[in-house]
Amino acid sequence: MIRRITDHVARMDSEACGQLLPDTPSRSGKTRALPGLGWPVLAALTVCAVLSSGNIEAPDLPATTFSIMLLVTLGVTLGPFPGGNESEWARYLERVLRSERDRLVGMLNAMDEGVALIGLDRKIRFVNPSMARQFGDGTGHYCYEHLHHFEEPCNDICKLPRVLRGATERWEYTFPDGRTYEVIGAPFADSDQAPCMLATFRNVTQRKQLELELIKLDKLKSDLLSNVSHELRSPLTSVKGIISSLLQDDIKWDDETRKMLLIGISEETDRLASLVTNLLNMSKLEAGVWRPEKDRCSLSEVVAETVERQKWVYKNHLFEAEMETDLPDVAADSNQIKQVLVNLLENAAAYSDEGTKITVSARRTNGEVEVRVADQGVGIAPEELEKVFNKFYRGAQRRRRPGGTGLGLAICQSIVAAHGGRIWAESELGRGSTFYFTLPVSEAGETRTEV
Repeated sequence: MIRRITDHVARMDSEACGQLLPDTPSRSGKTRALPGLGWPVLAALTVCAVLSSGNIEAPDLPATTFSIMLLVTLGVTLGPFPGGNESEWARYLERVLRSERDRLVGMLNAMDEGVALIGLDRKIRFVNPSMARQFGDGTGHYCYEHLHHFEEPCNDICKLPRVLRGATERWEYTFPDGRTYEVIGAPFADSDQAPCMLATFRNVTQRKQLELELIKLDKLKSDLLSNVSHELRSPLTSVKGIISSLLQDDIKWDDETRKMLLIGISEETDRLASLVTNLLNMSKLEAGVWRPEKDRCSLSEVVAETVERQKWVYKNHLFEAEMETDLPDVAADSNQIKQVLVNLLENAAAYSDEGTKITVSARRTNGEVEVRVADQGVGIAPEELEKVFNKFYRGAQRRRRPGGTGLGLAICQSIVAAHGGRIWAESELGRGSTFYFTLPVSEAGETRTEV
């Protein structure tokens, strides 16, 4: 087949070919048809050889028509070429390659993702502007030094050897500054035909943080369900057991025992009420529907009312209120501040022995009123002080009283923050804890506001 085509090309009509490519003067000044045609003809023969290898016979066409088809195929494949000698053909190919390279570089420079070309010697050969903005221009530097600040190649995380063997790799890497990048490495030959890895770096830090937040929220949800189911079941079981005992006809309870059982029902009911209240309050705070309705209120009255109520709930603890004289009014939602005090007092009672003292005090300082709730309980370890306000965190110390979902202090923090105040804790193991929170002083003439 190739020989037939070769013979056919040798017999091509010069006049017909001259209509396709104009005659070009040679170096001797004489005109000759189809100058520099050897390379294109060879390409055409290759095309025909491919056709023949599939048992596809070329149609029996006239010489001129078949020649036109071959040259059109070359034109589509190689692009327009005006004709000329071998040096002109070489310059034309060089211009085409340069144009393609410039187009590729332009595309890389316009990308939002960082792009780096890393050679076999692990040196960076090229970075686009986005890569330079994110990591600095590391051209000529070793990739492990510039990107990771390592003193030697990072064999544990480096994908360069696998990519240079022909594989395309995709991985994620978190840098020490917290940024996470999705990296795709693919084999690539540089302009000098040196084997390289073309790596694209896409910043996925925000997406990764969202994924971690979702995982955290899912864990919090599981913890909530686990804690709530346990904490609700325990008092309900106690109440059910006491009531069942009281309803037994074959047992006659004396007045003292009956009173003790009824007190147990009352305490477990208070515990249930506290759990449900905290759950509802946290739900309202998370949904943003429990906003404080600020008004001028007397903090001394709020503290006195709350402490008096807790005396009846925790009769075996000693409660004291130490309020500074002439304490100014505060701009606050009195119901929410009562809830803060209730949660802090319940927390103090839960981690201190019966018979110990719990003190609530308040004083004016720097345009605010500072409230303190101090106990003589087991205390909090220094490493846990920043965690006690986290949702569902209950600490490593054992409670003196059962129960608790780890929501009480988190609710306190949310309420105080909504009032523009601060809350913190100080403690010493074995010596008790003191919780502080501040509220802004109400200005004269201040009216009721909702935030």
